[in-house]
Amino acid sequence: MSWVATPIATWLTLLFLLAVHLYMNHAAVRSVSLRSLNRQRANIVFAHLLAYDRVLQPQDVSQKERIFERDGAYRWTDAAVLGRGRMGVSLETLVRTMVHDDGRGRSVHLEATQLSRLLRIFESELYVLWFDGRTSTAYTTLKEGATVRTQLKAWLHGLILVREESKNSATSSGKRSQFQRLATTLERTTRLFNGYDGRIEAAGWDLSIAALETYPGTRVAIQPSGEQASTQQRVTAAKS
Repeated sequence: MSWVATPIATWLTLLFLLAVHLYMNHAAVRSVSLRSLNRQRANIVFAHLLAYDRVLQPQDVSQKERIFERDGAYRWTDAAVLGRGRMGVSLETLVRTMVHDDGRGRSVHLEATQLSRLLRIFESELYVLWFDGRTSTAYTTLKEGATVRTQLKAWLHGLILVREESKNSATSSGKRSQFQRLATTLERTTRLFNGYDGRIEAAGWDLSIAALETYPGTRVAIQPSGEQASTQQRVTAAKS
C-alpha cells in the first residue's frame, strides 16, 4: 500500500497497531474475574470493607485491579499507597527489622525481652507481625499450621496498621508504643475478620486458594512459652 511507503507513515501505522493490540489485551485482562484473593485483590476487598462495610464481588474487583501493581502495596479506597506488606518472611528477617539505628550509624541491639513481648502478643495466632514505621512496611512470619485464612487475617492486620499510621502521621498524634499498637490492632483485626470471612466467601471468593505468598516461604515453630523459636525451611506453594 502506497500510503505507508514513507517512514513517517510506517511508524504512525505501527504505533496505531500497537495501541490497538495493547488496548485489546487490557480489555481481555479486565474481563477475567478471578475468585482467588492475592495481595492486590485482598487489599481492595478489605479496604472497601473497612471504609464502607461492603463486600466487593470478584467482577467488581476485576474492574479496580491494576495490571502493573507495586509489589505488596497497601492502598486505601482512594488508591493512595499507604505502605507495603511482606508475607511469609523468615523470623530472622522480621527480627532484623526490629533492630534500629541510633542516628549515629550504630546498630542498637534487640533485647530478648522485646522479642518475647512480641511473641506473647501473637501467642494465640498462627502468625507474627511487626510494623516498621520507618518504611511503612508490615512484615509477617507464618507459623506452622497457618492457613489461607491466617494469611488473609494477617494481611487485614497490616492494612489496619498502615492506615492507622498514616492517620497518626497526618494528625501528629498516636504516640503509643509499637507493642501497644500491635496489641490493640490485633484485637480489632480479630473482631472484624471473624465477621468478614463468611461474608467474603458468600460474595463468591474462594478462600481455599493460597495466593498471598508470591515466592516460596518458610514456617516457624514457636514453643508455647514464646521464648524459643526454630525456623523450619518448609517450602510452600506460591500462587498468584
